[in-house]
Amino acid sequence: MPSLRLSSLALLAPPVLLLGVFFVMPLCYLLFVSFMTNSMGDLYETVPTLANYTEIVSDPFYHLIIERTLLSTAVILIACFLIGYPVALYASRLEARGRLLLLMALMVPLMVSNVVRAYGWVAILGRQGVVSGTLNTVGLVDRPMSFLYDFQAVTLGLLTILLPFMVITLTNSLMTIDERYREAAEALGAGPWRTFLRVTLPMSSPGIASGLMLVTFLTLSAYVTVALLGGPRYKLLVSFVFDSVSSFRWPRAAALSFVLLILALVVAAVIQIIVRPGRVKGRG
Repeated sequence: MPSLRLSSLALLAPPVLLLGVFFVMPLCYLLFVSFMTNSMGDLYETVPTLANYTEIVSDPFYHLIIERTLLSTAVILIACFLIGYPVALYASRLEARGRLLLLMALMVPLMVSNVVRAYGWVAILGRQGVVSGTLNTVGLVDRPMSFLYDFQAVTLGLLTILLPFMVITLTNSLMTIDERYREAAEALGAGPWRTFLRVTLPMSSPGIASGLMLVTFLTLSAYVTVALLGGPRYKLLVSFVFDSVSSFRWPRAAALSFVLLILALVVAAVIQIIVRPGRVKGRG
């Protein structure tokens, strides 16, 4: 037993050490910086202050940005789930070859840079873009119109980027459900909808929770898409982190980063409470 413990510790030590050095320590340093004073000449002034956090908490403008960030995240989560679940359910019931082809088709967009895809939406939704040109041609509008720099443009851009992550995660989860559970429900008289609501949906909850959390974290950190499709008129919290760094207000940027991290953890906790993935293993 002692030798087994030593072997386990030896295997565990390298990843823990890497995690501590390259994640925990920088995070702790960033937390330290967030309580320092902004400086235009140095990275920060070693004068402890709570001003970076109190301004975020007390300023109605930051409240608006946080509400906008949470609203965008919620809409993207709901849309990804409602669109992605039927696709994943269909993919999970295909033969291996068909499922492989479908998942490969979903993964092709992931091979294209987010910048390229965002500029693609600029070409579609811009003033001289496809949508404006089509509407002008058919006579629905009398002048070029831009559909960029608002909630709809940012949400649509992020949705198309993040939807494959949700579908792939859900497909893997649905494939692990034993067919005998559905067969048993049908043998007991349950119809297709009742079987889905009582068997398939609850048993896929680990995949639902994983997909929703993955989409949440990617949405909250998606700066490039928000910057290109939201522009200067529609910014989310991640935009202000970048703006603070660009203006050399590193402590402010660190404080905003931790507020963003707290929002991500809160949303993840809410997802866990609502979806209850632990019930599949009898813990929920």
